[in-house]
Amino acid sequence: MSRKVWTMLLVLTIVMGLGIGALAQPPNPDRVVYATIGGPETLDPHWAYDTASGEIIFAIYDNLIAYDGGSIEKFIPMLATEVPSAENGLISADGLNYTFPIRQNVKFHNGAVLTVEDVEYSFKRGMIFDRAGGPMWMLLEPLLGVDSIEGIAMELTGVENYSDIFVDGEVKDEYKEAMIKVFTDYVDKAVEIDGNNIIFHLAQAYSPFMNILAHGGSWSSIINKEWSIEQGAWDGKADTWWKYHDPQNEEDPLYRVTNGTGPFKLVRWVPEETTMLERFDDHWRGPAHLKEVVYQYINEWTTRKLMLQRGDADIVYVPVTNMNEVEDMEGVELTKGWDTMTNTVTNMPWLLNAEGNANLGSGKLDGEGIPPDFFSDIHVRKGFSYLFPYDTFIEKTVQGQAIRNPGPFPRPLYGYTEDPAMYYEFDIEKAKEEFKLAWNGELWEKGCKFNIFYNEGNDVRKAVCDMLSTYAKVVNPKFELTPIGVQWSSYLKQFLAEQLPMYTIGWLADYPHPHNWAPTYLGSTGTYSAFYGKPYVDWAKENTDPLIDKALKSVDPEEQKAIYEELTKIAHDQALALYLYQPIGIHVQRDWVKGFYHSPVISGLPESADFYYIYKE
Repeated sequence: MSRKVWTMLLVLTIVMGLGIGALAQPPNPDRVVYATIGGPETLDPHWAYDTASGEIIFAIYDNLIAYDGGSIEKFIPMLATEVPSAENGLISADGLNYTFPIRQNVKFHNGAVLTVEDVEYSFKRGMIFDRAGGPMWMLLEPLLGVDSIEGIAMELTGVENYSDIFVDGEVKDEYKEAMIKVFTDYVDKAVEIDGNNIIFHLAQAYSPFMNILAHGGSWSSIINKEWSIEQGAWDGKADTWWKYHDPQNEEDPLYRVTNGTGPFKLVRWVPEETTMLERFDDHWRGPAHLKEVVYQYINEWTTRKLMLQRGDADIVYVPVTNMNEVEDMEGVELTKGWDTMTNTVTNMPWLLNAEGNANLGSGKLDGEGIPPDFFSDIHVRKGFSYLFPYDTFIEKTVQGQAIRNPGPFPRPLYGYTEDPAMYYEFDIEKAKEEFKLAWNGELWEKGCKFNIFYNEGNDVRKAVCDMLSTYAKVVNPKFELTPIGVQWSSYLKQFLAEQLPMYTIGWLADYPHPHNWAPTYLGSTGTYSAFYGKPYVDWAKENTDPLIDKALKSVDPEEQKAIYEELTKIAHDQALALYLYQPIGIHVQRDWVKGFYHSPVISGLPESADFYYIYKE
């Protein structure tokens, strides 16, 4: 064969190779499309308290500090240049003062340069904003010692209701001086500028304070003062703050506009359809790999699946129940086995509101209902704790993508343990023993009839209720538990009215620290436990509140660990709830997506990502 022919063959081989390589390249190499469900509620960091809003804010705004990769314990500097600690002198010995040196030459998306005044404004605006049902209690509790700015206002004015301060939307003359003091004597003193430093003065030692400030918590995002005021946000004055407190969502000036220092800036947001982000080339860490990130909100799984198959979506939210449909899909990567900061429990309130409550049947222990204080008997709670097939449920219903928790604390937080003595196992005989002891034997003899609840559309929680109903009949044919699915709004309404005898619900962490779980499930004022009825509240004040408060104020990790383990033991010994499972996260993407790392603190579904590090190849 001549040299000319060899040369032609070589050229042809190279061309063919290049052609194959070109076909193998991912589509739109500078853009990632993420197909998920449920779009943002808002783009205002101080309003946002939903995961969909949080994951957009995560890409647009920066915080003072961030978690180090996937760690939930180690912090790195972000808009601060140092992470405060007792060792570097930036946390005072009493744990009440935190100092953050602020990074220089950082730009906002509108070209403004970050100043220490922007940081100060961000936190003060958040505290006075404090919308109803929002996240700002996480700053108010450590900084002011209250869970609502309205509490201070009512104390200083002496009124019983916050609304009593106003007439026709204006502060009454006799209360104006006191309302100004809410800001000058409390909010203003909590956050101080010292040169190029921001100093937080805490009202009490608060062990999770750094977690609350870290990236992933939208409530601690840094916004631009001048720009925010131009949009119509708080003007920064002491005698106007109440005009900017608790606005309606869509009337909030920062509802749909953004101006952060993060790696991406907002291009377009169409609620429940799409959010488009564009790379910010002047980002202080240097530009991200990607030029665009596109969120597409598609509730129908089959459509998301088709987008994944065709390569129209690079990352896709896949329900764990559909996981087997993508495991062997060509060109797709499925990773699983990651801890999530959420768990699911079945609660058993100690005293229910009987007024107009059809869920109690007859309202008596006569075989046709239950009394309002049915679950105040520990043997009832222990009986149901032995009645649930935990391992079978995890293996079959959630396809093994979950682990058990012995109490309210998920892995790997303090309070989680693998000690077998802290776990109830499925045991029909032990359940019978406990039920026979309950109510001096009357329960076993007469039986019970009541409704048990899940939120409609949640098939996993429905399965929990179905299993409890089935095995209740097995243990005693006189036990009749009727599973009821209701819309989420009705579910919450009945829960708040203390009318649900037994209900399955979950908790997603605001921040990865056991204090976010202890009060919720165990405290006298907890998001759930405060609605277990007065007998429980009185018991918690004596038995769990002191321990929760001691752990919160402790600066010794070993002491904290011991206290949270003690709380887990109390939860187990008292059978306070059925601690069902902690989901294990999965992530599904095309195999050309690179740079993903798992972090349980990134807002959004378990599949959400830190897009600053994502690229395609």
